[in-house]
Amino acid sequence: MTRKSTLSWTVSDIFDHTSHGGHAVQQGHFHATNRWFPFEVILCYLAARTHHESGMCDDCLMTDRPVPADKSWTALTDAGRGILDAVATAPATVVLALDFDGTLAPIVDDPAASTMAQESREAMSRMDGKLAAMVIVTGREVAAVRRMTAVDQQPGLEHLVVLGQYGVERYDAASGVLRDPEVPEAVRLAKGRLEELAEELGREDPRDKGCWIEDKGRAVALHTRRASDPTHALATAVPRVREIATDLDLHCEDGRNIIEVKSAVTTKAQALRELIDEVEPQILIMCGDDLGDVPALEVVAEWINAGHPGARVVSFSGEQPLMADYADVICDQTEGISAFLRDLADRVCVEM
Repeated sequence: MTRKSTLSWTVSDIFDHTSHGGHAVQQGHFHATNRWFPFEVILCYLAARTHHESGMCDDCLMTDRPVPADKSWTALTDAGRGILDAVATAPATVVLALDFDGTLAPIVDDPAASTMAQESREAMSRMDGKLAAMVIVTGREVAAVRRMTAVDQQPGLEHLVVLGQYGVERYDAASGVLRDPEVPEAVRLAKGRLEELAEELGREDPRDKGCWIEDKGRAVALHTRRASDPTHALATAVPRVREIATDLDLHCEDGRNIIEVKSAVTTKAQALRELIDEVEPQILIMCGDDLGDVPALEVVAEWINAGHPGARVVSFSGEQPLMADYADVICDQTEGISAFLRDLADRVCVEM
């Protein structure tokens, strides 16, 4: 494909291939003819055009894209195939970083009802204190993850570190130290305006009825997953939420059936780089499931390209097929992640 043909694509071309569906991801947007297009939609379309000759379907799914073993995991690259052996040789030098929603916990309609998969918790408990660091990196606030992992109530994760709000918040279970900056007033104001917007959307169009607001501390999210027509509701809500964010000097993240307003521009890549500088590991593993995890996965790719052992472990689902392109190890959703962590724990504990 030539650069000229890429630049000649029209807005209608891109709009015809839109799709939506999950949780938030920081991204840019393409704006024309008063319509906003999430960046992952553009990426999906570009990938579809680029790989058309190699089996890409009209809905942006590649027919030859690898899929994981049922309820298990599959190594796709040399890095993925060698990661367990690398960990077995020096487990105390490993940083294991994990996303929460869609990775350690299944995606559910009500985020407040999310719970960490017990199988993953058990595997992580076996490795607790045996690695350089075991860290959950998430867009959620620390308080929610502490509750959903039962880190303070149940034994087994005494050395867990939680980086919430993409690293703005931090909790160290071993020391009990919590970094929890004050919520900016602008975020509080945004919550009220988004609540009003959710009600307006339902009144203006029955397809948009059912949108709801999630208070995430330093961020506020408008969800459309429960709306009568989630895709239409998201398309309607995005530009109006962005106007609110601009008025309050806040930032937006949007993704599958959600748009989020927050005070700081932070990414999981930043959080992971800071952790690497702090811990100085020899082996780096990042587990994630969505486009919001891609920046952190790219940090791992740089790490591997520099000659260090590591792996990008992806919890794969049909909602985000492009994530397979970022994987050294591909897992069958949260059950596959549990299987990978169980096998990882087997190698860690044998050597201890």
